[in-house]
Amino acid sequence: MREVNPSETTRAYAFEMWMQAPVPMVTFFKTLDVTRLVRVGKMRGLKFNMLMCWCVGKAASDIKEFYLLPVGNKLIQYDSIAVNTIVANRQGEVSSCDIPFTLDKRLFNDDYLVVP
Repeated sequence: MREVNPSETTRAYAFEMWMQAPVPMVTFFKTLDVTRLVRVGKMRGLKFNMLMCWCVGKAASDIKEFYLLPVGNKLIQYDSIAVNTIVANRQGEVSSCDIPFTLDKRLFNDDYLVVP
């Protein structure tokens, strides 16, 4: 990872807006037909939610802007990305965790199933 000058990236405006936002979050809604994903999961013994996370990571890994994130008042370019997900923990509470993205679904699944 390395610090980059926001004005020299395609994220200059987004960075400026992020730094001024009281609650910097974006939510997307899209209806998807996940029938094939359900079938793949059943055939290969993989959890549906893991496959959805992998698909998000796969889509994001092809977009260079997803490797740029604000940290404090700086813009950092990362060498790799992770999928952030919200999960129920053993105490019944909600926890946030990052799953390092890899194109290998089995390796991603192994990381997804790790219980801290």
